[in-house]
Amino acid sequence: MAYSMTGIGRAGGEIKKPPIKFDVEIKSYNHRFLEISIKIPNSLLPFEDEIRKSIQKRVSRGHIIVIVQQDREILPCKVEVDRPLLDAYLKLVEELQKKYTVSGTIDVNTLLAIPGLIKFSQYQTESQDIFKAFQPILEKSLKSFLAMKKKEGDNIAHEIKNSANKIEDNIHTIETLIPERNEFYKKHLVDLVEGYETNLDKDRFYQELLYTVDRSDVTEECKRLHSHLSLFRDSLNNDAHPGRRLNFLLQEMQREANTLSVKANYLDISTAVVCIKEEIEKIREQVQNIE
Repeated sequence: MAYSMTGIGRAGGEIKKPPIKFDVEIKSYNHRFLEISIKIPNSLLPFEDEIRKSIQKRVSRGHIIVIVQQDREILPCKVEVDRPLLDAYLKLVEELQKKYTVSGTIDVNTLLAIPGLIKFSQYQTESQDIFKAFQPILEKSLKSFLAMKKKEGDNIAHEIKNSANKIEDNIHTIETLIPERNEFYKKHLVDLVEGYETNLDKDRFYQELLYTVDRSDVTEECKRLHSHLSLFRDSLNNDAHPGRRLNFLLQEMQREANTLSVKANYLDISTAVVCIKEEIEKIREQVQNIE
């Protein structure tokens, strides 16, 4: 089951108490690891970790961006004074007046202008109620997001499967060409031996012939390619997040294809190997988009 690493999902909804409309957008881009960026209003800040965890349960890779907007600010229910800051401020004023004989008085407006002196916040119980009402909206946007990733992933998987079929066809082509290639070289060597005018050390000749045949045998490479291809298809169809495994199997397939290229020694086999490499490269580009 392949999911694309790119996708976008949106959802909106309104909670009743207090009456607020939320709009949620989740989008993702290719990334080697999982990275989540969250931009949410103050009313949901205490629950950023919970939002992050809900995404981590469903997504394994990609740069995920979550943006939550609300149609109006929630009036704070809790007002607090930073008393240590106020005490320090008043103490400093008193010291300045004594040391430098500074005159003047401090009024309420001056105190209220001190940055950070007055703190506004929601009561924890109200924040929890807001988040609880918000969760269905978040879930709806996640489902929309995952549905698009799945649809795009299905399209990518379809293209990958086409390339995998072409690779398999070319492996079969190579396997059918091996006897033809062997017969060609056998005839070629016989013609060379028959045309050889001087004495020929047949024992040495056959040793060299066997050595050459062994070095050009591609049976094992074809078997391993079949095996890698079978594992590749199984992972693509059944793994929840196959991206990393598919990359590894592609590396193994590329290695076998390179060995085939060296051992080919026959134009038609070399042509089939080139086709295999082309399809592996196409798959590699597609796999970069799979989670």
